[in-house]
Amino acid sequence: MTEVADKLAWSQSTISRLETGVRAASIEEVSALLAVYRITGARRDALLEMARDVDRPSWLETCRDGVPCQVKTLAQYEKEATRIIESGSAMVPALLQTPSYMRAALVAIGVPAEEIEARLERQKVLEWKKLVAYLDEGALRRQIGGTRIMANQVRHLVSMAQRPSVELRVFPFEAGGHPGMSGAYVLLELADRSPVVRLEHQRSGVFLHRAVDVEPYARSTVLSNAVALDPARSKRLIESLVPPA
Repeated sequence: MTEVADKLAWSQSTISRLETGVRAASIEEVSALLAVYRITGARRDALLEMARDVDRPSWLETCRDGVPCQVKTLAQYEKEATRIIESGSAMVPALLQTPSYMRAALVAIGVPAEEIEARLERQKVLEWKKLVAYLDEGALRRQIGGTRIMANQVRHLVSMAQRPSVELRVFPFEAGGHPGMSGAYVLLELADRSPVVRLEHQRSGVFLHRAVDVEPYARSTVLSNAVALDPARSKRLIESLVPPA
């Protein structure tokens, strides 16, 4: 920070306020910082474009082949999180997918199967992190990839449900409507800062940081607890869907 401040003839407090987000950086300030950091080419252009749009509530970053550019950022947040809450309705949550199920699901929505490695790498976080996952009964019954792939996926869920760090909550058909129908999300609870929400779409992804944007998803999680089966009943429902050997 001292070196950057000296090179730009700025105060250290100015650098600190910019880096911690206390105030937004102007495009001129971003340009000056990028020069000091020796950032050039397409990366510089992308960051300057973001600086121009800094007043927007949130931003979407779209990448080629329909894969969000922020996968590495999401993985880092997951490593830092004290608890990960993932809610989905159409598919099994990403952190609980088997490789075959994930490959079939990605192909079904038009994402290249070769991107699977980056997504599988994220699952290593479950070795030491707490996960609460909400999923619809329909996702358990939908035959993504065929009967064998789906059978292995259900068995995998049964195995994961036995981990003390993994809590599975199923929205059963008889519950009718439930909060998960509004769309999938990942809520990351962090020890040293406010929670962050991750939304992923077919060709874009967005992180929500502002309390006013995150609060609806925290509320949705509370409502989900009132509708979804408890972990024990959820596990029994999942076990009932395991086909005979």
